[in-house]
Parts: sequence; C-alpha cells; structure tokens
Amino acid sequence: MQQSNNLAGADIGDFEKMMAVFAVIIQSVISFVMNSNPPIGQQFFFGGIYETVKFSAPAFIFGILYSTTRTHPQASILEYPQFIHNRWHILFVPTIWWTFIYLLFLPQLQQHYHYHNWQGFCWQFINGNAAPHLWYNTMMLQFIILMPLFWWLARLVAHHPYRAISIFCGTLLLEDVWFYSYDLQIFHGPLKEQFYFF
Repeated sequence: MQQSNNLAGADIGDFEKMMAVFAVIIQSVISFVMNSNPPIGQQFFFGGIYETVKFSAPAFIFGILYSTTRTHPQASILEYPQFIHNRWHILFVPTIWWTFIYLLFLPQLQQHYHYHNWQGFCWQFINGNAAPHLWYNTMMLQFIILMPLFWWLARLVAHHPYRAISIFCGTLLLEDVWFYSYDLQIFHGPLKEQFYFF
C-alpha cells in the first residue's frame, strides 16, 4: 500500500481518537466519584459532564475512519489482504491477548451475562464484553473489517459535493428512522433484553 511522507503525520482523526480516549477516562473517573454518593449539586454537575463526554464512541470511530481513509487514498479491494495483515498484528493480536487476560484473570469485569461455560466464554470473547473498554476494540475491529466499503464511499463522494450531500441526507434520514425504531422497540420497548447490543 502506497503511502507518501505527507500522509504519515497526525491529522484530525488522530486528535479525535485522543479526545475520545480522554473522554472514556473521564467517564471512568466520574463513575468512581458518583459511587461515593456526593451531594445532589455535585451529582448534577458530574452527571452533566458525564453526559457531555459520551461522544467518545462515535468520535473514536470517526477518527479511525478519517485517518485510515486519508492515509490510504487509492486503496482498493486488491490491497485489502495486506491491510488486514498489517492490522492483524497491531490491532487484532493485542485485542485477543487482552480479552484472554480479562476473561481468565479478571472475570468480574465482564459486562452483560457472565460466562459459565465454553459457549458463554466464546460469546464474551467475540462480543467485546470481557471488560468495559474492550467494547471499543470490538467496534473498532468491525470498522477495520469493513474498510473497503469506506474506501469506496470516500472515492464516490470525492470532488462531488452534491453526491456527498445526497448521501449525507440519506444517511441522516436512515439514522432518524433507526433511532425512532430503537426508542419504540428496544430502549424502553418489548425487545430491550433480546437486543441490548443495539
């Protein structure tokens, strides 16, 4: 995969990822503070900050997609095997090791439905619930697997502002329908337990 020197520097995506990680750390600190039962006024203050920094997941994914698309401007499906090979060593292998460590040595950190058998262990392993922050890793790895789609989308809208605006509006409409359906069926609806991943 060809990368020129001007593509190697930090960009908006890198700063976005840094801010997202900082927001995750802030969320953890605020959770500890809230467990100490501070006065009501402080609870509102820290609760407001906690809600403000919840942008971390979409910000982190935006950072990954932006940086990866920018640093691989001509990438195609033919270069995907080499891309995945590189990502395997820097992203997948550490995630596999950390997941094993968390599940075997710190099982109390699991989120949702602790494992009690091998099937549960495998499920917790692949879904990112071995520890709170591994959900971010799993989400990031899903987007890395889907990178050819985003490379294609970036080339589709490059230098075509009307096409970009149309895709943006269509995506926004689908997102609104998604959130409305989610609110009715999952968030406070009958499918809350079955579809907690949504």
